[in-house]
Amino acid sequence: MLLSCENSIKEVQNLTSKNEVPTQSGNDIEYIITDSTRITYRAFAPEFFEIRNPDQSYNEFQKGGKIISYKKDGTQAWQIKANFAKNYTNDNLWELRYDVEAISDDGKTINTELLYWDQAKHLIYSDQYVRITTIDNQVLEGTGFTSDEKMDKITLKKVSGEVYLDDKTQK
Repeated sequence: MLLSCENSIKEVQNLTSKNEVPTQSGNDIEYIITDSTRITYRAFAPEFFEIRNPDQSYNEFQKGGKIISYKKDGTQAWQIKANFAKNYTNDNLWELRYDVEAISDDGKTINTELLYWDQAKHLIYSDQYVRITTIDNQVLEGTGFTSDEKMDKITLKKVSGEVYLDDKTQK
């Protein structure tokens, strides 16, 4: 029996390359990020893959998970959950996708299908549709936003929704 192949050796090597094979993997993991022995962030996921290659190294959470941030006093500052997450370790950047929900410690909620968290700059942002529910249950919608990770200073782009203003005047 004879077989014929029109692919070059280089093409075959690229297809069978181990660049995308996980160097580590695990189930039901807890990923802890510390600063001077103090826990600053914890991530939980049902599945974890660590990918290391020359172009880009990242951790992938294909079944999603949750990230919790902690204040210096150890209390919870905010949390983000998503159905898929990727942590680009060299860039300190998280990409969270599919049914993303971010909740601040005071109860503000951000819902979107795509959210980036830049750990180094302490920013979260998206260029996708976003729905923000304020602490007094006002709902704002838009396409794209940027915010500090504590969700204290949110800039919403292409805004729609109802905003209620207090019309009391002070003397």
